[in-house]
Formats: sequence, structure tokens, C-alpha cells
Amino acid sequence: MSIKSKLTTTATALALIVGVGAAGTLTADAATRQCGPACTNLYSRAFGPAWVLNVVRHAARPGQPTTLAKASRANQGEDFSVDRLGQVRDFFRAGLVSGGLNTLYGRLFAYEIEYAPNGSSSGLCLGVRTAPGARAPVILEPCGVTASTVWIFDPVKTSSGTFFALISAAANRNFRHPFSLSVLVPGFPLVTAPLATNVPAKVLAHQLWSARQSVVAAH
Repeated sequence: MSIKSKLTTTATALALIVGVGAAGTLTADAATRQCGPACTNLYSRAFGPAWVLNVVRHAARPGQPTTLAKASRANQGEDFSVDRLGQVRDFFRAGLVSGGLNTLYGRLFAYEIEYAPNGSSSGLCLGVRTAPGARAPVILEPCGVTASTVWIFDPVKTSSGTFFALISAAANRNFRHPFSLSVLVPGFPLVTAPLATNVPAKVLAHQLWSARQSVVAAH
């Protein structure tokens, strides 16, 4: 049974999914003309919008690594669609996430980030193979199957605006420092790492994300 099918077993989740429509899809400047306004370019606060989320060698296959690449209108590897699925508490009611995540992040929204080369659905989403861990590779995995492709968007206000820590919904331990999407340097594979909250900016810039035109913050 897919994630959306499980979510619709509760009335609250059903209302969220039916009512989300276009407003539930984050949009921004797309990498390719074919993808257009339906796609989103995600970038790290550490390196700015000149470097965006990218599928290595733009190969649409499970297990394909992801990284940050120089933003380019010609690179279909940078085409992603970001879809809001519901609140974390809805996932908990459906038995999809742990109680620890629900306790701390129940009111936040959860999303899938699908690879959409040239605007075409690949059925593959940003995720981890099974569960996140220290430096676990963030790769493409089939969308909508388990929480391993679901990310909790936790807003963080910074001096340069609102960014988001992307917490893996598959986390099953260390909930106050949950495993989150992290980048070391552009060109290196993206990984999960414990969310750092003991620094002045609350979390490290390498673990904060946004989209062009501040579209993520708008939703």
C-alpha cells in the first residue's frame, strides 16, 4: 500500500491531500525550459542558489547519488517537483513514522521531492535506502512506498531569511538531533547527518535549505 493510501485512512489526512492541490506543490525557477514552473531548484544556505540539488549524471534509477551542481538551465538533473503530503501527525496516525518524531515535529508538514527530468515524472524521490544514519547516502528511491523518501520541513529563521532543515521521516532514534539532509561541499554526494542545534545559528548552514524566490517559505 502506498504512503498516500495509508494516509487516507484518517479523515484529517484525507482532507489535507484532497485540499492541497497546486498550493501543495512548491515551485520555483526550474533547471530546464521543459520543466518550467512545475519544478523547483533547492539550494543550501552554505553555498547559495548558484549551487542546486542535482542527480548525478541525471540518471533516473534507484540508488542514483545526488549532489549540488552549478545551476544550469540545460541540466535536467536539477529538475525536481516538491509535493506536500500532510502533517507529521497524520503520518504517525497512519503508522508511517515513529512516536518520537510525532512528539517533537507533529505539527510540521512532510514532503516528497521527486526527480522530474525535463518535467517528466520519474517515480523516484530523494531519500535513503532504508533508514538515515551518520553520512548515509541520499539517493533516488521509489516514491510513495515508505517514509524513507519523506522529508519533514522544519523552518529556521536566519539573518538571511527563513530556511528549512529537512529531517528524514524514516528517523527512528536521536529525535532531538534527527538525521537531516546535509551537504559537505558541492560535487560531493549528499548525506544525512544529525541535526546540529548547539551553534549560534541554531543549525549549521550545511543543513539548511530553500528554493529560489523563497517559494518554500511561502508554503
